[in-house]
Amino acid sequence: MLRTSLIASVFAMAACGGANSQIEVKGGDPEIAQVAGNWEGDYHGEESGRSGTVKFALELGRHTADGQVFMGGSNTPLAISFVSVQKGQISGKIQPYTDPSCTCQVETEFLGNFSGNEIDGTFTTKVVANGAVQHGTWKVARAAASE
Repeated sequence: MLRTSLIASVFAMAACGGANSQIEVKGGDPEIAQVAGNWEGDYHGEESGRSGTVKFALELGRHTADGQVFMGGSNTPLAISFVSVQKGQISGKIQPYTDPSCTCQVETEFLGNFSGNEIDGTFTTKVVANGAVQHGTWKVARAAASE
């Protein structure tokens, strides 16, 4: 069974806090089928210097995903609120959370291009109070199917 630990590499890029839950995935069946499976990787923040893991899984036929992003050594996942798969790209948002470096509310959006068994992408984190922006990259690979 394939589950979406979706953003421990794509979404682990941001900060810490929040719980994961199933989210609806927008997109056509053929495109969603291309990203179905278990994915694992990492993220790196350019300005923050932070890094962490991203894991996600998407199950065929359900149009739902479980996504998790973990910042650094944190065991608390960030909650993903929206994911779309369209024209070779996957995009989404992480629910607002408190960034530990500034103790301020931030919002993160991500975008990735998928090809075969890899997704490469970028993310942007914005401080809600003043609009300051930070950037980063993420990359995941499809994990081998378990029997």
